Amino acid sequence: MIFVKSTKNVVDKTPTYIIDANLYYKSNLVYSIGIQAFLYGFPLVDMARNMQGSLKKAPLNSFYHERKLADEHFRDWVRPNNDTMYSIAWLDLSKGPVVLSIPEAEQGRYFTFQFLDAYTNSFRYIGTRTNETSAGEYIIVGPNGGEELAEGTKVVYSPTNMVWILGRTLVDGEKDVPNVIAIQDNYKLTPYSQSQEIPHIDLPEILDRELNDPVEFFEIMTKAMKLNPGTIEDEGIISQFKLIGIDPETGFQGMEDPVIKDGLTKAFKDAKEILIKSRSDMSKLFNNWAIYNNVGSYGTDYLSRAVVSYYGIGAINPEEGIYSGALIDSTRKPLSGENQYVIHFDQDNLPPAHAFWSICMYGEDQFFIANPINRYSMGDRTEGLQYNSDGSLDLYIQNTPPVETESNWLPAPKGNFTLVLRTFLPKQIFIDRKYQLPFIQKII
Repeated sequence: MIFVKSTKNVVDKTPTYIIDANLYYKSNLVYSIGIQAFLYGFPLVDMARNMQGSLKKAPLNSFYHERKLADEHFRDWVRPNNDTMYSIAWLDLSKGPVVLSIPEAEQGRYFTFQFLDAYTNSFRYIGTRTNETSAGEYIIVGPNGGEELAEGTKVVYSPTNMVWILGRTLVDGEKDVPNVIAIQDNYKLTPYSQSQEIPHIDLPEILDRELNDPVEFFEIMTKAMKLNPGTIEDEGIISQFKLIGIDPETGFQGMEDPVIKDGLTKAFKDAKEILIKSRSDMSKLFNNWAIYNNVGSYGTDYLSRAVVSYYGIGAINPEEGIYSGALIDSTRKPLSGENQYVIHFDQDNLPPAHAFWSICMYGEDQFFIANPINRYSMGDRTEGLQYNSDGSLDLYIQNTPPVETESNWLPAPKGNFTLVLRTFLPKQIFIDRKYQLPFIQKII
């Protein structure tokens, strides 16, 4: 005969320190994986946030064009440029391919279409650098394919169903804007098949635009991962996420367990700090100009991917352009409109660009600032730029205009500011980091 002892009124005599230890290790495991989850998923959520903002201007699989150069009113993303006009599109390829049509490019006019997947990896370019300047059509196909394409078709294969197309067309000053508008009107997106369903990305609206809500963040991340699965290389880290309730197949359930909820909340807060403070580790200083080490295509470098997304989503690969950022002068003091600065380029040390270069001025919020001459950037195409008799160039950075050199003046705000020097189609010497920009010298 087998007797089963009743457990009624039996007190659990498991030592408290063992229970506490189990909770401690579980909490720390959740915290550790939560840090990795945030850094992995931040670009994905950031893309979704940007997409939702853009869809107020044009539906999926359609272009919207910026019809003027960016100025102090531009707020779509931080650190825009002031040299090209943007053509923006968000694609949903889950219902089938989309066709991009472009016109014959004008001789000497730089343009590029940058294709980014849902995780901010740039996976393809079409334009001046790739020597794809003839009129033509490109079939953009998602990871599931599903269409039989004719032989000889120009195909762009996307690793995710969500695609951000970021087009840039060079503008030669305000007088050239109408010409670029006419070019933009010939950039077209159409469904490959007329029988395709209307595209729709099933993501709830992101209510917290600052991404400060951990519950909303991980919910959006989990749903976006289901719509846009990661690569084979991501499978290991994604399997860890499932341990803490971040499972693309079943949805986010991490807040149902109080220990997981507490660990994820702490991880969310600290991961943001890691992201912000890792900026200096992700770049290298050249005469106090910072250049990111890994930009555009990241593989499994999830930290670099998150940092670049946070500080400048949509960054391009170095062969297309190099962005050099400056926050400090030659003495390592913060750049401030309370001071006056000069950047001196020797004749043989101008930024090495096959296309063009320019320096943009941003306020502390990383957007352009209003100024009396409506100048937001300066570069090799700035009208009236004055070179010295020996061919060298001096650019003056200050809040008030210089007495005799206003033609070479880039207006600064009264407070702190950031400078970004963009070199489009940089020469190999810059790509190899064998060229260095000059210091920003304080005058007064």
